[in-house]
Amino acid sequence: MASSSHAEMEPGEILSAAGAERFRRLLRSGVLLRCADRWMALAHPIEDAEMEIEIYCCRDRTSDCWAAEVYYYSLERALVALSEYEMTGNMPEGE
Repeated sequence: MASSSHAEMEPGEILSAAGAERFRRLLRSGVLLRCADRWMALAHPIEDAEMEIEIYCCRDRTSDCWAAEVYYYSLERALVALSEYEMTGNMPEGE
């Protein structure tokens, strides 16, 4: 999960239009995004200008492990999933 840079997002920030746009822009730029111990997201380019988005949720500070790991191939689906997670605490299954 190496990345050239990283950025922090605040809990709930992704729910606003500006936060969602920041999420899209930074992931497209190859930036690792993290929201405290709630979630972390990173995108990898794959063939045909698509991307694979890795999302990790619920970091356990004791073990330093993430409880859930899901993958999406659509930036918009990843955004919808993270928005749902922010609102409900439940992470939808990946693609």
